[in-house]
Amino acid sequence: MNRREEQHILLLTATITPLPGINNLAYIDPAKRLRDYEVALEHYLTRRRPGERIVFIENSCSSLSTLEALVHRMNAMEAVEFLSFDGNNFPPTHGRGYGEFKMIDHAMANSRTILGASDADVIWKITGRYIVENLHSIVDTRPAGVPLYCNYRDHPKKGWMDLYLIAWTPAFYREHLTGVYNRLIDDPDGRPVTAEQLMREYLTEMRFPGPFRFRRTPKLVGIRGADGNGYHLSGRGKYLLRNSLSKVAPWIWV
Repeated sequence: MNRREEQHILLLTATITPLPGINNLAYIDPAKRLRDYEVALEHYLTRRRPGERIVFIENSCSSLSTLEALVHRMNAMEAVEFLSFDGNNFPPTHGRGYGEFKMIDHAMANSRTILGASDADVIWKITGRYIVENLHSIVDTRPAGVPLYCNYRDHPKKGWMDLYLIAWTPAFYREHLTGVYNRLIDDPDGRPVTAEQLMREYLTEMRFPGPFRFRRTPKLVGIRGADGNGYHLSGRGKYLLRNSLSKVAPWIWV
């Protein structure tokens, strides 16, 4: 595939007001979360490449007025599509992965931007509060024609797949990931596993050819939802280690 034929869509997922009692979530202040979304959206708009579109989807029916005002101030209304719906109508014990991929299903089925994409285009799903500082380096090193581009890890936890950044083609999502949120319920059958492990299990079961693992280590900035700590502080050492190993020992997945 000629890479110049690909168009890239950033799909930013958001929950401004989390579901009360949601599993594994300590960072719940709506005002702080909204501010994170504003900072991240401004980052992606500032660095947006020609032709790159953004779909911002929110699932708690919270006001997006400040985000819309930000886009208007940056004269970028033609580049951003906002979607909001009531998607927090599930048991909180199902967990964040369940809620996020239920939200992604809604975006894939209702976004004008995504529905207008061709099967040669690539959707980059990003947890909307996070900034991936080297996103375009990851985009540029994606092998042409790869239908799913993601990050598998086996250390420190075996059988893990990062869910904060994933790329897929519209056709791959339609065929293989629509409805996958039903398989991402935390602790199924009493097993202490999360959506990151369950998604890896699912892709392994379906014998997805690959994995097509990131060739660049994501450089992440943001506040972790699970504990409220900053990736830019606690994650710096991990980033340096992973980045080094990806170059000298790429078969070690950390």
